[in-house]
Amino acid sequence: MRHAPHLFEPPSLGIAVLGAALSGLAFVGVGVGSIVDARAGFSLGIGLVLIGYGLVVLLGAWLGVRRSPWARGLIVAPALLHIATAVSLVQSDDTPQVVGAAIALVVLVVTLVAAVLPATREALLRPTDEEDPQ
Repeated sequence: MRHAPHLFEPPSLGIAVLGAALSGLAFVGVGVGSIVDARAGFSLGIGLVLIGYGLVVLLGAWLGVRRSPWARGLIVAPALLHIATAVSLVQSDDTPQVVGAAIALVVLVVTLVAAVLPATREALLRPTDEEDPQ
């Protein structure tokens, strides 16, 4: 009896999935924080949008774990958007913001590179043993 491949086979798939999951969890956390802060109705709306967006990014990570070909787009596209935002934040004069954005930028670039590697693409196109009719 064969078993499903491990998440870190190839390692690039596991890195891409973990990076996407961290991004999604960060957005959900910021969204919850915005709702908890509740300075106005604006905070509620922004919080709900951030939570929804974070869940979409987490969906990409989950699809990566399931080795769905759809996962690649849901990991790469948000990573590109997040990299552009982090680069913008790194140019700030606020030191804590620069440090946080720089750390996020490293994680995001590693996630993006891992997601576009040929080994990741092949892993997402290969059916898992559960789907293999043999």
